[in-house]
Amino acid sequence: MTRTDAQALERVSLLTPELLVDPHPYFAELLAHRPVLWNEAHRAWLIARYDDVVAAFRSEAFGSDRIGPYARLRDARPGADLERMFTVLGKWMVFLSPPDHSRLRILAHRSFTPRQVRILKSRVETVAAELAAHLRARIAPRGSSVDLVEGFCLPLPGRVIAGVFGVPEADGEMLKSWAEELGLFINGSAREEDRDRRVADAILEFEKYLKSLIAGYRRRPADNILSGLVTANDQDDALSEEEVVATSMLILDAGYKTVQNALGNALVLLLDSPRDYQRLQDDSDLVPAAVEELLRLNGPSRLSVRRAVHDLELGGCRISKDSRVYLLQAAANRDPRRFDDPNELRIDRTSNSHLAFGMGIHFCLGAALARMELTSALSVLLRQLPPLELAEPAACLPRHRLLLLNGLERLPVRIARGDRR
Repeated sequence: MTRTDAQALERVSLLTPELLVDPHPYFAELLAHRPVLWNEAHRAWLIARYDDVVAAFRSEAFGSDRIGPYARLRDARPGADLERMFTVLGKWMVFLSPPDHSRLRILAHRSFTPRQVRILKSRVETVAAELAAHLRARIAPRGSSVDLVEGFCLPLPGRVIAGVFGVPEADGEMLKSWAEELGLFINGSAREEDRDRRVADAILEFEKYLKSLIAGYRRRPADNILSGLVTANDQDDALSEEEVVATSMLILDAGYKTVQNALGNALVLLLDSPRDYQRLQDDSDLVPAAVEELLRLNGPSRLSVRRAVHDLELGGCRISKDSRVYLLQAAANRDPRRFDDPNELRIDRTSNSHLAFGMGIHFCLGAALARMELTSALSVLLRQLPPLELAEPAACLPRHRLLLLNGLERLPVRIARGDRR
């Protein structure tokens, strides 16, 4: 690689329309030539190779706090008045390090019991069946199309997580609205002039709503995740109300968006591979392995943000203290040093230690729930709907303009031509 080529890689923005649709040609260049790269467009180090990303996830040298540095930057600007937003987000465990992270994670994890997973599975199957039946009725006329994001991927996780969490299902639209606003900040949207103000307003409304629910569950405990958080304690070290609010926001936000985007990404891959779509319709036992492969190849997260806690060296590069670091999960999941034929979809792939849910102390708290939800939802959809095809080319489908989150805004489909069911 020439110096000119290397310099070109340093100037690439991951938020260009081309890379939002398909970042993998760029990631392949990083994997082959510049696995550790200072990117001028993002003012961050990009870490691409699987082993380096795993090492960084597991290392205390890479801190997860990105709220504090941003808050300090905002405070340096005239008129900075977003303290409450920073206070609440600063208590999200994904932005904390031990010992606070460890304490919150242990207490929150107690709410994700095997019984809750079983309850959620039944709920997923019921909601997925209702949504699939509605889609089938709409798509029945030959040639008509439906949007799988609007009709399935988006409503399913909202209805499911609301019920199992302890939020009235009727409030799903409010939760969706708040989650979308929070995502502008959490998932790195292309900058909008009023972004921080919108997020701050959403957090204030969300906090007021949750405190009302929390007060109710303190008086009358129930069998759901929020009530479990309210009563969670580790000997004398109980969750404060502020921590319950912050953790609730995190779980609802992640539970809604992760499954929504993972479902859409999985379906567009399957629709691009009719043979695999048919194999899964014919053999539901393949769905769990297929879910892992779909998460590896096109997961809901492009990258995780870290900051260097101190000066360090990685891949022959000197990373200075406080530098921003992007751990490119989407690149690592296609590293040829770790995966055979990394760009191919193999729904029966057996060795699949992908990084879609992260690694280390910040490994996704709801990973088991998300896996079950994806497996159950896909199984129901494949069973109840006829073979489908994309109504528009995959490359033309609009994606979220978010740095961290990888997902479709819509997914129009129709009954596959030649199918007679």
